[in-house]
Amino acid sequence: MLFTLALFTLVAYYVDAISNTTQCPTGCNCQVSSSSLTVDCRGLSASHVKQLSNELDSILSTDHMINHLTSLNITNTSLTHVPASVCNLGNLTLLNLNNNKLTELPDNCFTKLTKLVTLSAKWNSITGLQDGLFEGVQSLVTLDLAYNHIAFIGLGMFANSSDMTGLRLLNLANNQLTSLEPWWYYRCILGNKDSPVTVDLQCNLISNFTNNLKFQYRCGMKPLYGYLITTVYPT
Repeated sequence: MLFTLALFTLVAYYVDAISNTTQCPTGCNCQVSSSSLTVDCRGLSASHVKQLSNELDSILSTDHMINHLTSLNITNTSLTHVPASVCNLGNLTLLNLNNNKLTELPDNCFTKLTKLVTLSAKWNSITGLQDGLFEGVQSLVTLDLAYNHIAFIGLGMFANSSDMTGLRLLNLANNQLTSLEPWWYYRCILGNKDSPVTVDLQCNLISNFTNNLKFQYRCGMKPLYGYLITTVYPT
């Protein structure tokens, strides 16, 4: 009993020490523990974007954050780009970037986050997904990019079945895609009966199916275990 109380006191002291040394960005609300950080800047003026980015880089570049942070939430800001320091958080398993003003996802960033399981960047202004964003990433299970302005997807983005082998939910609903390549096939062959893949493309502007990937179905190819959810608009 005494040992448990002492351990609890030590953990509480440790978390309190981390909280006291983590300076919350100006005008934001923060919640911090030994392995997670939430920064919510609802109401922060857009004129403070550069200052916010610098403050986040300062916080996330500490040894403790780099070595111990597994969950990071940065929400309701006017950030247009992902802070560079995020790309060095190699122990992250969850990254939530919802409700910001992001216009793109950075090159050479997520390939470093090899433990990332969940990435959500809903309600932003991302216009496209370039090839190589998730090259070699295997741990990602959920990728949620709904409610953006995504109008193009690189041909190799989702068509390489050796990338994101664990991906089970890809949410691209409520974007601005006008056509669909057969990359969804390469996603669904990675599923199985017990763990199917869901690709959600609802509420885009898809009016035709293209095949610049030169995909050809052949007898004996792996069966699909997944769901393609889409709304197709007549031309």
